[in-house]
Amino acid sequence: MSKRAQPGPASHHVNFGTLALRVPEGAPDHANGMMTVVVSGVGRSGTSAVAKVLHALGVPMGNTNNLAVYEDQDFLHALLFFDQARIAELIVERNNKYPRWGFKFPSLQNHLLPPQLSRFRAPHLILVMRDPVATASRAFSSDTDGNSIIDTFLNVTRQTFDLVNFMQKVECPTLLISYEKLLAFPDQTIDSIVAFCGIELDTETRIKARQAIEPNNPQYIELFHNPYRGHFDAIEGGYALGWGAATFHGDPISVELLADGVVKASARADIFRQDLLDAGIGEGCHSFKIPLARLKIKKSAKLSVRVAGDEFMLEGSGRTLNK
Repeated sequence: MSKRAQPGPASHHVNFGTLALRVPEGAPDHANGMMTVVVSGVGRSGTSAVAKVLHALGVPMGNTNNLAVYEDQDFLHALLFFDQARIAELIVERNNKYPRWGFKFPSLQNHLLPPQLSRFRAPHLILVMRDPVATASRAFSSDTDGNSIIDTFLNVTRQTFDLVNFMQKVECPTLLISYEKLLAFPDQTIDSIVAFCGIELDTETRIKARQAIEPNNPQYIELFHNPYRGHFDAIEGGYALGWGAATFHGDPISVELLADGVVKASARADIFRQDLLDAGIGEGCHSFKIPLARLKIKKSAKLSVRVAGDEFMLEGSGRTLNK
C-alpha cells in the first residue's frame, strides 16, 4: 500500500546532498497536491536528470519532445523571448489540465524576475547544483563559440553566483539538489524530491525514478557533444595548417585534406602547439601540417579538412590556395 509523503519541514533540512529551504510564512503548501515544480540550474549541471526523475514520478513536464533534455519547448520559447503574454497563457492551460505539473529551464534567473514566480500556482523551485569544474568541462566540450576553458569556467561561476542571488529573492519553497549526490545516493534524493513535492510514491514508481537517473546519458551526449572539434587555420608556406581533436579521448586523430571533395592527402594531427595546451585541448599535441607541393591541386579548388574516416568537417574549410 502506498504512503503519501508529508510536507517538508518548515526549517532547513539536509539529506544526502539535498537542502530544503524554509517555506516562507504564508506560502501555500502542497496539501491539496496543486503546484508548479520549476527546475533550474546552470546549464550542463544536471537539470535534465532531475526533470527526468520528476517525469518518472508522474509530474507532467510539458512538451518535452526531446527526451534527452526533458525541456518544455513551449516554455523554452516563451521564456527565451520574454513573451509574458504567452507565459500567462501556458500557465492557465497547464493549471486547467493538471493539478501538479512542472517544467525545466536552465539559467532561469536570466529570463524571469524572482517576483514573477508568483504567477505560477504554488510554485516549488528545484535548483540543481554541480561541481563547477565538471559543469565547465561539460559546457566546454559542447561549446561552438570557441571560448577557452578558462572563459567557460568563469561563465559557470558567474551564472552560479547569479542563481544564488535569484534563490535568495524568491518567495517560494526551494529545494537544492547536488547532482553528484543524486548519482551517489539516488534513493535518498528521490525521497527528498517526493517529500518536497508531496508526491505519492510506491515501489514501482521508485524503480522508474531510479532508472531515470542515468549518468552520461547517450542521447544527451549525442545531442550536445560533437565527437570532434578543430579548425583549418590557413594555407601558408606551401602547407595546410590547422588542428583537430576528439572530444571523447585525448589521443591524436588523423585528418584528410580534400580538394573539391576529393581526398588528396592525410596526416596525423599530433604536432604540439602551446596555444592548444593553453586552451585546454588535451596535452596540446593536436595540430597538423600537410605539404601541398606534390598534390597537383588547382588554384581554384576548394580545400577542406575532415576527420579521417568520418564526415566531420573542420571549421575554416572551403579555402583556396591563394587564401
